[in-house]
Amino acid sequence: MSRMRINEQDIPDADVFKILLDSFPDMIHSVDDDGTIVFTNQTATKMLGYSRQELLGMNIRQIYADEVLDELDKGFKDLKKRGDKRVESILKTKDGTRIPVEIRSFSIYDDEGLFLRTFSILRDIREIKQLQNSLVHAGRLAAIGELASGVAHDINNPLTVILLSIEMIAKELQSSRANPPDTSRLLAFTHNCKKASGSIQKLADHLRTFSRGMAEQHENVDLFEVINDAVFITGSRINEHGIDLRFSAAKGRYYVLGCPNQLEQVFVNLIGNACDAMAGLPERILTISINSDERNGQQQWRIDLCDTGSGVPETLRDDIFQSFYTTKPKGKGTGLGLSISRGITRDHKGELELHSSNEKGSTFRVYLPQAAPPA
Repeated sequence: MSRMRINEQDIPDADVFKILLDSFPDMIHSVDDDGTIVFTNQTATKMLGYSRQELLGMNIRQIYADEVLDELDKGFKDLKKRGDKRVESILKTKDGTRIPVEIRSFSIYDDEGLFLRTFSILRDIREIKQLQNSLVHAGRLAAIGELASGVAHDINNPLTVILLSIEMIAKELQSSRANPPDTSRLLAFTHNCKKASGSIQKLADHLRTFSRGMAEQHENVDLFEVINDAVFITGSRINEHGIDLRFSAAKGRYYVLGCPNQLEQVFVNLIGNACDAMAGLPERILTISINSDERNGQQQWRIDLCDTGSGVPETLRDDIFQSFYTTKPKGKGTGLGLSISRGITRDHKGELELHSSNEKGSTFRVYLPQAAPPA
């Protein structure tokens, strides 16, 4: 048996391997066919707060967050068949702390090809997640900055209605000194004021919601509502460019699990990009559709956003999803929109792709796993 020396001591190869695993900065565990932890390294005990003796013999489900257990079971079955898997998941420590991790797992088989156990390396990605959230929030604020001029226009119109209505009410009251006031006219003017004030309040509330921090908790979300809200917040931009928006979908049919704010940002970015791509062109049509599709063996919603813009050149199609890459003139874009949108979509177990692009327009396609309608 070969050996090596550490600090003047002879160390067998097996012990050297164990020392290396214990010194590895990422958590490592091995799980048998029943899901029982049969090996773990020292980093795992530090991350999870359990002793090695406590971890050995525990079921793997005991160290994962409750909301990922169904996904864990499916992934474990898939790993035994495929042999390797890379996913993101959430661990649960002894005191209940949640730790997002990136996992790379391998299956170990015997000479006859029968599954023996898994070998998994788990990397703590809390700092990466915090950085991602900061970047997403920065992109959200940048989007609001780009929408600022349009928002001013959206506020100015109802304000004009309010001011004119107040002026007419004042005139009606002044004339009432000689004749009884026309109450029907006064009520009509107050109704106009109320309606215009409601428009301003709706816009202010939506901007406040859109600009706040990102919630990690996912919920049952109707894609129709998400896209409808994105259309609302980009409405001034759509009108400014004279875009013919075609969005035909029904409320209460297209559900996914996710964060509505984050998903809304994806479609705000995509709609804004489509408006910029069609600016000044003779034909300006943006078509948004939602269809059921199967992808990677799972039922998903496929959302297509098709514009009639100038398209994306072949040489740039691999670059447009990179952070800070933009084809817009200086001062017109941050280069964060598509990279953030793809990151959000992947966090929702989906994908964002440039499906097709030519001189007559581009089609961006969003895939998101379907969820059951709420009870």
